[in-house]
Amino acid sequence: MSTEKFGEGLPLLEPVKVEIFRGHRGYYLDTPDETPCVGDLITTAGRNWLALRIGPAVNSPVGWMAVGSGATGAALGDTALVREISRKVLATNTAGITAANVYTAVATWGGAADTVQSIAIAEAGLFNHVGSGQGTLFQRVTFAGVTLADSDLLKVTLETNVGSS
Repeated sequence: MSTEKFGEGLPLLEPVKVEIFRGHRGYYLDTPDETPCVGDLITTAGRNWLALRIGPAVNSPVGWMAVGSGATGAALGDTALVREISRKVLATNTAGITAANVYTAVATWGGAADTVQSIAIAEAGLFNHVGSGQGTLFQRVTFAGVTLADSDLLKVTLETNVGSS
């Protein structure tokens, strides 16, 4: 059985925009006088907290994975799979087990068992709702199409690294 693993780091280091308006003129300009560029840092404890908020310990947790046949690359603005075929509850739904700040989700599809045979599966995504086409899309990945025969299995493991320790 072939296992595909998809993962990406989610660094939480972003520039912070600071605007300084100087009042030495007796009034303020519409635009800032200075805009120093600084960076923020979310601590390991903060990253762990975020990873735990994704998993099963919250209201409306991410608990389902869907697969589809859409070949369009994943984009930040995605809210659904392009062509969802099947959605199921996660077999593994953990945070902080493999590493302190990593969320892991695993689901497996069987060709005939899940009626996904003879279809080129090319995308997967994590959702917080059981219903097809519903809920928040937390993560979406695309890959070379995989066509399952009746007795084939497809296991998808999505690991989200909430920054690095």
